[in-house]
Amino acid sequence: MNVRAILLPIVLLSWLASSMPAQEAEKPALPAPTVQERAEALLERARHLSDIRAKDAPAFRLKATFSFVGDNLDPVEGTYTETWVSDSQWRREAVIGNLRQIDVGGSGKHWLASPDEFPEQANALPSLMVFLPPASLDLAFAFIRERTASDVTADCAFSRPVIENLQFVFCFEKKSGVLLERVSPEKRPRNIVRTACDYGTFRKFGDYAFPREVVCFEDRHKKISASVVELSLEPPMNPSLFDPPAGAIEIGVCSGKSMPPRLSINEFALPGLDPERVAWLRIWFVVDIKGKPQDIRVLRSAAKSSNAKTLATVRNWRFKPGTCDGTPMPTPLTMEIPSTPR
Repeated sequence: MNVRAILLPIVLLSWLASSMPAQEAEKPALPAPTVQERAEALLERARHLSDIRAKDAPAFRLKATFSFVGDNLDPVEGTYTETWVSDSQWRREAVIGNLRQIDVGGSGKHWLASPDEFPEQANALPSLMVFLPPASLDLAFAFIRERTASDVTADCAFSRPVIENLQFVFCFEKKSGVLLERVSPEKRPRNIVRTACDYGTFRKFGDYAFPREVVCFEDRHKKISASVVELSLEPPMNPSLFDPPAGAIEIGVCSGKSMPPRLSINEFALPGLDPERVAWLRIWFVVDIKGKPQDIRVLRSAAKSSNAKTLATVRNWRFKPGTCDGTPMPTPLTMEIPSTPR
């Protein structure tokens, strides 16, 4: 027997073993992302794709046309223009016929000039155009479901119920990651509504993909639609464009934890109220930092003859002011209050 022939393979195998790196200990598998982590990642990706108002985004000018059905069931059309430089320098203007609403943003506040007759439905325009939920929105997500419609597959993230049994829902196109639909519950003075906005016709704007078509429904009824007709880079502009408009009211802007104003008395304790003849008055006003209602405006009234008496009562109400991170700030509020027609 050739001993050398046997020893050579043994020595070779021993050398190969000593020259190979030691096998690392097997690492434990990373835990699968939770529903919360997946939902937050989807939201963050959508912001990265479409947030033209991000901190380092370039200044732009956006113009859109919009339409909705008015209170008398007639179609109403108008234009919306936004000039944006930063979170502390922007201007939004909505025009319907000879009515013009101007909103100018500054550092931690904005100024609103709006005529009394301006339709309430058009107040939804900024949220249509600023369609991505803010990063400060604190939601607990319950589950994510895949949906397919018109050959488009989306991942839809459902929050836990936030108002009674209603949830926030955000649907993202599976292929691109853009936000296609946003469903938001809203507590109104006398009821709770569910608003769903659909976004489509995404087109490139620099590094972003922005929707050119928006349509919103309130409890399945079409509320308002808008089409972006212009989105362009804005060159340096006249600083006076961002001056507060004449007669504008100041409203706070909160990027932290906000608390709405709270009425310090029974809001429906109006003198002389006849339960058999009650009519509802929808009003908008700003609660200042001292808790006083300012710039009260009637949005919708079933009995205009009783407006003056009811509004005089509201002016005497006192609130605990709205706050931002515990600091009082001027805060807008919409209420529906009962009044008795004459």
